[in-house]
Amino acid sequence: MIAERRTTVPESFTDSERRLADYEVLLEIGVKLSRTLDLPTVLETALETAEQVCRAETSSIWELDEETDELFFRVVRGQAAGEIRHLRVPMGHGIVGIVAESGVAELVNEPAADPRWHGDPPGFRTRAILTVPLRVRGAVIGVLQLLNPVGRGLFTEDDLQRMTLFAGVLAPPLQNARLYEAQERQFLKMVTALAETIDKKDPYTGGHVRRVVSYSMLLGAELGLGRGQLKELWLAATLHDIGKIGVPDRILCKPSPLDADEAELMKRHPVFGAEIVAHLANPSVLVGVRNHHERVDGRGYPDGLREDELPLVARIIAVADTYDAMTTSRPYRAGLPPAEAAEEIFRSAGTQLCPTVVGAFRVLFADGRFELAKSEEVLRSIYD
Repeated sequence: MIAERRTTVPESFTDSERRLADYEVLLEIGVKLSRTLDLPTVLETALETAEQVCRAETSSIWELDEETDELFFRVVRGQAAGEIRHLRVPMGHGIVGIVAESGVAELVNEPAADPRWHGDPPGFRTRAILTVPLRVRGAVIGVLQLLNPVGRGLFTEDDLQRMTLFAGVLAPPLQNARLYEAQERQFLKMVTALAETIDKKDPYTGGHVRRVVSYSMLLGAELGLGRGQLKELWLAATLHDIGKIGVPDRILCKPSPLDADEAELMKRHPVFGAEIVAHLANPSVLVGVRNHHERVDGRGYPDGLREDELPLVARIIAVADTYDAMTTSRPYRAGLPPAEAAEEIFRSAGTQLCPTVVGAFRVLFADGRFELAKSEEVLRSIYD
């Protein structure tokens, strides 16, 4: 750990030796940051490092919103985090805005006497501020800021120099992670547009994709899936019915129950979908698309998988898809009320549906949390 490395530097070290030890720490963290494109990981690693190299009560990274020309908190840690998390500052305003505009780092050890300082949130007193621009190819993309050194009254010029060096190490991997996330968001928008276009082919199930995605996210979060797993679940749920593009409209849009031959052709849509998403080279997405109509008793399709042979992604989508199918009206039958559909889900545990996933559904439904609006918080946790 970086903190452990710092504490092993003997007090007898000369200034040059201490500076060399700091450089070694910065080099190590630069290597670590370069190994990931996950933006939250980059941000958390950055602030942990900043707090350890220059111990501070509060640390933050501000990002420039180029559309509004404002700075906003991409991530903030410490005592004042809750009070200031949603603050936005125009470029050129306040200390952070001026540092972003000028591209020059600043050390402010008497903020109360600085006319650019706009005061503290309740319960927090700012004694000292260290603010450093994050630059990539000459352009400022954000600002790294520390408040109140721990165990001493003021920040020093050495602190400013260390953070300036660290900002130079941090900015390129931060920008790479930002660009990667932007590309990922664009890809997901395209995937959503494609899935919803296919969804609209069936006039009787409009919105099915969004509902299945929302329900799947709620179930995944309740089951404790991590951020990366939730992303994969989101993509698999979004694409789960993409194979319906291979089903003729006369079957897909039929306003009456399907006959035996039509039903067999409809059952081919998971296979068609798997063939389409195979190019994504993502096993979780592939099995989610191919196997979301399997049953834990082995009587599902297309592969007749059972129990533990079924990947968790497919088991989650199966519950979400089944619930939405039961609560959605068709020309030949009315949708079930939520409570009746929930009872059907409970009864299907161990035969059609996975008992573990149904257990998560039961908890969510009993708490009133199995609702579309509740999934927004889960979705925000993945990309905000």
